[in-house]
Amino acid sequence: MTLEELRRLVERAAKRRPHLTSRLEKAAFLVLLRPIQQLHENVWRVGSEDGLRFYTVKRGQCECSDYVRHGANHPCKHRLALSLRRALEESTRASRQPAARGGLKDVNELCGFARRHEEVRNKRGGDIVT
Repeated sequence: MTLEELRRLVERAAKRRPHLTSRLEKAAFLVLLRPIQQLHENVWRVGSEDGLRFYTVKRGQCECSDYVRHGANHPCKHRLALSLRRALEESTRASRQPAARGGLKDVNELCGFARRHEEVRNKRGGDIVT
């Protein structure tokens, strides 16, 4: 993983989902400066922005107040941090394979849960709060 790869990934995702720009930047901060640990197959522990606590992301659901307030599929910064990390790990693995074309994970896939959240939000008539 390089800083440049992370920057490009955040930039591309923000172009596709401008309303997530601030969250994506905060997620990039978490990837760079806070611990992200896999506890079990679908259970992760993500350090908080202030570094004082951790949030558990279990099967895609985060325990942070932002996620709890907005509900299922909400793109909180902890979930986005996991997506960024996975995309960067995938890119690193692909670049190590001799015949691989590599490249960053597709931004549509990275923000797929954001699209689903937008659909739910539109049905409810509400806004995403950053």
